[in-house]
Amino acid sequence: MTIRTTVIGSYPKPPDEGDTFVVRKTIHGIDKGATTVADLHSAQDDLVRAIISEEESAGIDLITDGHARWDDLLTPFAAHMAGFEIGGLLRWFDNNVYYRRPICTGDLEWRGPASVDAFRFASENSTTTVKAVIPGPVTFAHLSVDEHYNDHSAFVLAIAGVLAQEAFELEAAGTEFIQIDEPALLGAPEDLELAREAIGMITGGLKGTETTTLLTTYFGDAKRLGPDLFTLPVDGFGLDLVSGPENKTLISSLPKGKLLQAGIVNARNTMLEPVDELAAQIAELASLVDPADLLLSPASGLEFLPREKARAKLGRLVDATQKAGV
Repeated sequence: MTIRTTVIGSYPKPPDEGDTFVVRKTIHGIDKGATTVADLHSAQDDLVRAIISEEESAGIDLITDGHARWDDLLTPFAAHMAGFEIGGLLRWFDNNVYYRRPICTGDLEWRGPASVDAFRFASENSTTTVKAVIPGPVTFAHLSVDEHYNDHSAFVLAIAGVLAQEAFELEAAGTEFIQIDEPALLGAPEDLELAREAIGMITGGLKGTETTTLLTTYFGDAKRLGPDLFTLPVDGFGLDLVSGPENKTLISSLPKGKLLQAGIVNARNTMLEPVDELAAQIAELASLVDPADLLLSPASGLEFLPREKARAKLGRLVDATQKAGV
């Protein structure tokens, strides 16, 4: 099997024109009574189709819907949980984008799938494999306010219980890959054992062996976690080799048979990486990990880039993978 390419999740929206402008205009129209929720869903469908077309045209093997229906990673899931209210805007890590902070005010309960319909739509409108993405329970807890449990472990495990139901429904819908995003875990090594239990609740609830689970980190290195990161109960791990170049030293500790999703393209800088340099890096990675177990991706979501730069970077990632010849 040759090396596969993928994306982390989010995809940039263009300026106030074209398909995204239709989405924004429709949202504003709902407030004025000029458009309906059905109009919004139709506009979002068109945007997802456009994003999928761009990812597939670039040659990406494992795509997402670009999170086109989401404002951030947490809100869609918090909104589908009893016990959460949606708070004000906060900066998303050290980036110039924002998310709405969930506030836990009661027992967390699943109120139905948050992402299954979107996954099904993307799958029905693509010719390649679609990856489902959910937030990790540790990251979810760290980026939320707990006004109910007043116990960090209990809060994380309550979130994990709900996300386990989401993952179960995604598996039932036919997803082959579920990515669990845990960027906050990089700065919380004290939560590693808690993460093991919480992630295990999610992956342990999956029925079969057809669904591959990936725990993905970004915006930094995993040196505070060390090789213990690779003991978490998932099928593979995502490492950011741009913001965390030291992550390369951990790769030799990756257990045989575990997947490595290597983020080698800078998703927060518009400078285009030379194809030759990427190809050399890919060849080096292929000497450390069985190419069949290697996924290549941007270092994080692409929402920070202009859309034309994102397309160009994906194209270069694919070109470099082919040039590496492994």
